[in-house]
Amino acid sequence: MNSRKWVGMIRIFTTAAVAIICTSLPYASSNELMEEERIAEYHKRDYQWPPAPSEYVPNTPGWRSIHQRRLNQTAHIEDSDGAYNAYLSIVHSALMSPNFTEFGWGLTKAPKSLVDALHENLMNGLRHAEDLLVEDAALLDDEEYDEEYEDSEDFEALYDRHVHVQKLKDENPLEFPLMIPNEQLNQRALEELLPIHEAWSGVKLKGNNAYGLRVYRNHSNLQMHIDESTTHIISSILHVGHDPDGEPWPLVIEDFEGNTHEVYLETGDMLLYESSKCFHGRPKRYNGKWYSSLFTHYYPVDWDADQRSLEAHYRIPPTWDDELDEIVE
Repeated sequence: MNSRKWVGMIRIFTTAAVAIICTSLPYASSNELMEEERIAEYHKRDYQWPPAPSEYVPNTPGWRSIHQRRLNQTAHIEDSDGAYNAYLSIVHSALMSPNFTEFGWGLTKAPKSLVDALHENLMNGLRHAEDLLVEDAALLDDEEYDEEYEDSEDFEALYDRHVHVQKLKDENPLEFPLMIPNEQLNQRALEELLPIHEAWSGVKLKGNNAYGLRVYRNHSNLQMHIDESTTHIISSILHVGHDPDGEPWPLVIEDFEGNTHEVYLETGDMLLYESSKCFHGRPKRYNGKWYSSLFTHYYPVDWDADQRSLEAHYRIPPTWDDELDEIVE
């Protein structure tokens, strides 16, 4: 697919040592958005480039600085798909998405009874580690997925991604996390933790999913990214446990003042964060046998995901590919 004519079905798939990570907005609701239509919508809104300082949300000097630097770096990406997707992520994070909290992240403790149940399931799962499945970002083995996407224009690209992921797994099997079945506790966590997320964010939320138990293994890392903008608005990482002989493994996260933090979680700690707005990751490789967390994701009850997705596409400057041409040439 030529990204200079079509900008639908766009995602960033960053090859990290642990997985293929989705780090941008989902495809536009129309699935295929003509570039001419996108540019027309840009001008209809009287957008300018570069963005005015007043457009950054929140409008703090540090937040503006960190994203202005990212935009300058994006202009040097030589791959057209990569450049467009980078603009899309930054525009969403820096300009289009509202912030619900003062700093973008915070720490609290999860309910002890829930943590104890999760930790027990984790220990039981680790005792039968040879039977656990490796987390796989490729979905092409799913029959329903095949039926839905086999005729789409993106199937070839998705298949290439599947092959690439499989190659990485064959070459570096320990760098992909294991998954411990946790369906009942996932649902319990999603419901039980909802009031905590609502109190922290100040808005009524709808639960999207709880995901785990993910078990990272030795040499895992996670590149800096933001999460799915349609559903992962107010989120948390509940740390269930880690190898006591392993080295501390920091979560790196940016706040709304432009500061970058390293956060070290212990069992029962819960990091609350605006996960589709604050860049976060674990860029340092883990040195230990296992490290496990549960992830929960919520979105405001009145969240208009499709329109917000389109607006982020519209905000990308018409010159995004012209600037690329100048660099490449």
